[in-house]
Amino acid sequence: MLIYEGLMLSAEDSTGKGIADFLWEMLMINFAMVLRLIRIRHWLKNLFVFAPLIFSSNLTDLTSLLRAFLIFIAFCLISSSVYIFNDIRDRESDSHHSRKKNRPVASGEIKLRDAWIIAGILATLAVLVTLFLPYLALVFLLLYVVENVFYTLKGKDMVLIDAFCISAGFVIRVMAGAYAIETSPTGWIVVTTFFLSLFLGFGKRRNELLTLKEESNNHRKVLTLYDDKYLDYLMIATAAISIISYTLYCLDPQVIEKFSTDKLVYTVPFVTYGIFRYLLLLFRNGEGDPTEVVTRDRGIALTVLLWIVSVMLLIYFPIWM
Repeated sequence: MLIYEGLMLSAEDSTGKGIADFLWEMLMINFAMVLRLIRIRHWLKNLFVFAPLIFSSNLTDLTSLLRAFLIFIAFCLISSSVYIFNDIRDRESDSHHSRKKNRPVASGEIKLRDAWIIAGILATLAVLVTLFLPYLALVFLLLYVVENVFYTLKGKDMVLIDAFCISAGFVIRVMAGAYAIETSPTGWIVVTTFFLSLFLGFGKRRNELLTLKEESNNHRKVLTLYDDKYLDYLMIATAAISIISYTLYCLDPQVIEKFSTDKLVYTVPFVTYGIFRYLLLLFRNGEGDPTEVVTRDRGIALTVLLWIVSVMLLIYFPIWM
């Protein structure tokens, strides 16, 4: 429960209607602040847990669908808990960031005690939800916590390791999604996820480096160890590997036999366009945060939607193609 101090009602607000309106307004302010604190938009990242469900042909199985939904909820809760921990740890450096300084913790809108309480509640709920799933799902949920604690305390200050930690978080999501429905993720899916998320991680670093400029050292010291051209090379390399690895997955004889279609390769253009579109926005407009790009850019949002629809049709209704 968030505690607001200094709350005083004037005589003219002492009527029943005035007090009710005032309390409702305060409740909405509390609620809006909590939504900002837990970063709901970043829950999009947790959609990666559904990848094993889709590519294992188990989407129509109600038990698997329920388990995938539960692990998604669990990762939404635990990731929000991790975000709060990160905000508490980085509150001083975030105060130097043009955008992050407005976060509830960095701006002082919420007390540290209240932030810790919310983080603890979310983490507890995440573990409780995972108890309804196979034990390996809980193992990878806890591994996600350990990996992010390392990232917050040490990893984010280590050049390259910071981006690898971000990528590892996505791979862990995929692994947890697989074991939640008691299936094994293919090597191609893991490799593609790793390089795609690494590509996005380097893009985010490039955006921060160019946006903060001389203030980068005050916000994140590791940015001084990067160079924008070096990040450009890394992004081009990881983008190419991501496209190639996904293409090879689509052409894998075992995949073709599993899905009874060799047409999955037709989804490669969507992946290619999405990656090229992200590069365009990054180099031309300076955008870099993957979550913001996906939610704001209609081109990428439409491409992702078309990719999902085409994959679903090819895997579950191959006779149509």
